[in-house]
Amino acid sequence: MGHDSGVGRSADGVPPGHGLMSAREVVGRAVTGAIDLARAVRPATREGERHYNAGLRFRKRARSWTEAQRLEWTLQRLREVVRKAATDSPFYAARFKAAGFDPAAPFSFDDFARVPLLERADVAEHSARMLSPGVPASLRRKDGTGGSSGEPLTYWSGPEERGWRLSGQDDFMRCIGVPRGVSTAFLWGHHIDRSERTAWRERARDRLTNRRWFDCFRLSPEVLMGYHEALSRFRPASIVAYASALDALATVLLERGLTANYPVHRIVTGAEKLWPAQRARIERAFPVAVHERYGSREMGLIAAQFDAATSPSLEVDWGNVLVEPEGDATDSPIIVTKLHADAMPMIRYRIGDRARFPAGSAPGHPTWRLEEVLGRQLDGLHHPDGHWIHGVGIPHLMKDLPVREFQIRQNADYTIDVLLIPHDAYSPAAGEHILKVLGDNLPGLTMRLQLVDDIPRTGASKWRPVITHAAARDVPVAARQEN
Repeated sequence: MGHDSGVGRSADGVPPGHGLMSAREVVGRAVTGAIDLARAVRPATREGERHYNAGLRFRKRARSWTEAQRLEWTLQRLREVVRKAATDSPFYAARFKAAGFDPAAPFSFDDFARVPLLERADVAEHSARMLSPGVPASLRRKDGTGGSSGEPLTYWSGPEERGWRLSGQDDFMRCIGVPRGVSTAFLWGHHIDRSERTAWRERARDRLTNRRWFDCFRLSPEVLMGYHEALSRFRPASIVAYASALDALATVLLERGLTANYPVHRIVTGAEKLWPAQRARIERAFPVAVHERYGSREMGLIAAQFDAATSPSLEVDWGNVLVEPEGDATDSPIIVTKLHADAMPMIRYRIGDRARFPAGSAPGHPTWRLEEVLGRQLDGLHHPDGHWIHGVGIPHLMKDLPVREFQIRQNADYTIDVLLIPHDAYSPAAGEHILKVLGDNLPGLTMRLQLVDDIPRTGASKWRPVITHAAARDVPVAARQEN
């Protein structure tokens, strides 16, 4: 939600000098405007559109606020959200009472930190008791997420949440100079998005609003080169892509001595962590800046990178979500509270990812930016005695090795399989180096190296560099080692 990205823009958000307003773009912007008008008058979508516009106006107004103003607004909004949840939701009423937390009192952020964390299992088990009666069933929308493991999670949203969520996504794109209606290619792979695009109405809307989708479920060099040819003809203003899928396309191009003439303005990656080595390859293969976006199906946009050249940090969409660290450590699990969840409140939800927070961040208190999203919280490699390596360090280990792609998979018996797709320059010495580094950190474990043709994806077509099926063992804090 934060600052201006520094990109020069005209009054309607289109960057000058990039040739975005071709006849195709003019038609796309006009069709987008007509869709917005139709949504504003249709009874089924009118309320959501009202909140969408309110979200856009708020973000524009709040960009110039001081930190004190942000804190005051966030605390007031948080109190409203918590009190409404206590009144409407039997689940939260019981939860607050058990924790000794009084939502009716003028609580502080420190007080808020006493509210128990909401786990994924809580949502799966108690979603019916979490629902607010203030949103009629006709206005609730059932949605779901595959999660990193492919295990589904069902949740409901109302028009207020949908409006604020969508306006956050559009505000970010507008701030980097790519407003709705401007041509965008999606190299995307979530199975839910894929199924939603099968209806003829969605396909027609995508065509009229200059959006084209390229499936990243089954990628091969041949498929990627076909995408490259189609994208070279389309020349979209922006690409929104799974980080690993775009990296795969960049790798194929670079190996053939090619670079892309698209997109003409911006690249946005999401769905997965964008690792430094991936960013380097993407920036060599494509002619424009790369922005990392972080969010989830159940939360929407959480934070985004406005200008990586100036600051690699991701600015939190704090008008829509309150983001806090679980602990006082700089590297901490991410906790998120929805500030506009009208149908199903989600308060202090452990999303399952870790981030590097600014110094001084504290549980219960909002943070305005994330220095870096580190990856999935639970992906690590464990030793039976309790020692472990967090998976966030593994891609850094691999970045200078002749490996196209990899996956470190730990089995339930603690043995480790190292799956590698080798580069042409790969040698057995590189594999021995990987096994040595892992072995030095987890001595005594059996490790096997396998050269493979492809790395399996999750049910949502995401790449997980480290997967653990072994149980973590509790050991005294003094004996615990985290590398």
